[in-house]
Amino acid sequence: MGEKMLAMVLHGPGNLVCETIDRPKCGRREVLIRVKAVGLCGSDIRTITFGHHRLHYPQVIGHEIAGEVVETGNEAGQFTVGDRVYVGSIVPCHRCEPCRRGWHGLCENIVVPGSDIPGGYAEYMVLTGDMLDRGINKIMPDHVSYEEAVLVEPLSSVYACQKHIDITLGDVVVIIGAGPVGCLHVELAKLRGAGLVIVVEQSTKRLNMAKQFGTDYVINSSEADPVAAVKRLTGQWGADKVISACPALEAQQQAVAMTRKMGKVVFFGGVAKGTLTPLDTNLIHYNLLTVYGHYAYSEMDLRESYQLVVSGKLNAKKYITHTLPLREIEMAIKLTRNGDAIKVVLIP
Repeated sequence: MGEKMLAMVLHGPGNLVCETIDRPKCGRREVLIRVKAVGLCGSDIRTITFGHHRLHYPQVIGHEIAGEVVETGNEAGQFTVGDRVYVGSIVPCHRCEPCRRGWHGLCENIVVPGSDIPGGYAEYMVLTGDMLDRGINKIMPDHVSYEEAVLVEPLSSVYACQKHIDITLGDVVVIIGAGPVGCLHVELAKLRGAGLVIVVEQSTKRLNMAKQFGTDYVINSSEADPVAAVKRLTGQWGADKVISACPALEAQQQAVAMTRKMGKVVFFGGVAKGTLTPLDTNLIHYNLLTVYGHYAYSEMDLRESYQLVVSGKLNAKKYITHTLPLREIEMAIKLTRNGDAIKVVLIP
C-alpha cells in the first residue's frame, strides 16, 4: 500500500468530494511538494459549480499554489529538498503561434495545474518535467509567506491588463466590481500613477473593504446610477479607462456609457456562457472608444507580478481576509460569494 493524502476531488459539476487518495510518486524528472497554501479563485468556484471543458474527471483542481519541496527526482535538478516554492500556473508550449508572439496565456497547447493535470487542492502535488522545463516556478525568500505568494497568479492577469491599456499618471480609472480582482486593480492603478480611482459595486460590504486599497470614490450601484455618478465626478466628461471586472451584462453596458471620448473600455470579467450583452455601438462609434477583452497573461507579466509581491510594493497580506483548512472549502466559497471575504487561502 502506498502513502495516502487528503485531497478535494471534483467528480463533475457540483460534485466536489473530500477524499483520501494515493499520494503522487515523484518521477526521475519531477519534484514533489507539500502544498502549504492554495488560493480560492473565482474561476475555481465556477469550475466547481458548472464544470470546465478542459477537465477530465475526477480531477484535483486549484492553480494558485505555494509549497515546500519534499522530494526531487535524480534528473530534476532545479530544486532541493526544503526549498520554498511558488508554483507558476501556466505551462506554455513555446512552439505555437500565440507563444511565438509572446501571448503565453493563449497558448494552443497550454498545460494548467488543476485543469490538465492535478492541482493544489491536496496535501501533495507533483511538479512535472514539463512544469519544470517550461513553467515559472520561483524559490521564495523567507520573508514572503506561502499565503502571500498565492496572490501572484490573480495579480498577473490584472498586471497584464493595466500594462496593455497603459494606465498612467493622472488617469481617471473606474473599476466595476470590488471582488479580489477589482481590489487588485485599484491598488495597481494607484501604483501606476492613476489620479482618480472610482469603484462601482452593488455590495456595501465589498465597497467598504475596497476603501483600504486606495480608491478615491465608491459608488453603490444598487443605490445610485453609476454612469450618472461617474459623469458627475468627472465634470460630465467620463473616465479615461473603465474596467468591468465582474460577470454582469449590465456592468459591460455601463462601462461603455461612462467612458470619455477616445477612452478605453476593458471587459475583464467573463459573463455566463450563452448570454450576450446588448451594447449601444453608437457610443463606441461616435465617441471613438477602444474596447478590449482581457484574459490571462504572459510569462513576463507573471515574473513582474511576483516581484511586486516579493518586494512588498503591493501588500498581498491585505487581501487575505480568511485562512481556512482545505476541508472547509464549502465555507470558503460561501464567504466569497456573500462578500464577507476578499481572498480566502486554503491550507491542505
